[in-house]
Amino acid sequence: MLLQLFLATLPQPPSRTSVRPTALLDWLAARGGGWSVDVSDQTPSGSRGLLTTRPAETGAVLLEVPLSATLMDAPTDDEAVEDAALLPQLSPPWSRGLPAATQLSLSVLSRRRSDGWAAFLASWPAESPSLAVSCEPDELRALLAASADPGIRRLGTDGEELASLSAESCAHVSSLYAAARDAAEAAYCSGSLPSEASFRRVYGLVSSRCLVLTTRAHGRRTLLVPLLDFANHEAEPAAFFSFAAATASGPAIRLQAARPLSAGEEVTISYGGHSREHFALHYGFAPADGGVEAAYPSLDAISLPEMQGWADRQWDWQAGAWAVEG
Repeated sequence: MLLQLFLATLPQPPSRTSVRPTALLDWLAARGGGWSVDVSDQTPSGSRGLLTTRPAETGAVLLEVPLSATLMDAPTDDEAVEDAALLPQLSPPWSRGLPAATQLSLSVLSRRRSDGWAAFLASWPAESPSLAVSCEPDELRALLAASADPGIRRLGTDGEELASLSAESCAHVSSLYAAARDAAEAAYCSGSLPSEASFRRVYGLVSSRCLVLTTRAHGRRTLLVPLLDFANHEAEPAAFFSFAAATASGPAIRLQAARPLSAGEEVTISYGGHSREHFALHYGFAPADGGVEAAYPSLDAISLPEMQGWADRQWDWQAGAWAVEG
């Protein structure tokens, strides 16, 4: 399955077949969301992603998701957040203070059978794209050796470096699970803790699809945003995400056009300026436009990725890891 996932990310002839996730869109609409994008099973980038449904000018809102329809981490006790009481408290109370991706993984696991979140979570893939977290060294070596990219193949043939990387990755996730177990036991809630295998699988999904935003009212939050997580990576993306403090449905996350877009054009975002090896290991694909010198990832490379918000350069905005409004 993981090998099929990796090979499926190699460039394929583009197709524009619509695969509208009807249940997800109905769920989002019922919560006040709006969009002018469609989900396609074969975008120009070769994988499932988002396409515009009509022309859009620079700055046009392509997707708006109310904050109440997202999953997010909880502020820490010493974090100055003006409206902390208004934030959706969705992670288990005993997980407060754990790393953001750990909180979100536990939140997803506690809601995977909940009617209130089933449509969102059912839109996720069955397998984690994070190869470094989910593969044993031998399996990881085979996956990387199958790549047509010489730099990625080199990583796959370096057995000692690869074994070290895989061990670090597995140890890192195991340490996160151990911290969660300690927190649950301290709160006498160990019965609600999922298995480490379940945590590891969901952690790979969460850490490869969450985004980070900082706002004046809500502090620095890590979120899982429905429909936006279908957007594929591009070094010069077609869109950026931002926070809107006041909309008809309350605070919301927006996906906005970074440049003029035509109908049917792919809506991409940037996952960050990582090496192609990093993308292959932690996102399950290796973009041709990685744009940075290849390097062996270290333990730092498997920390929570911050997908970057972007703004059109003609506005003289500074591209950064988050956008602030309100």
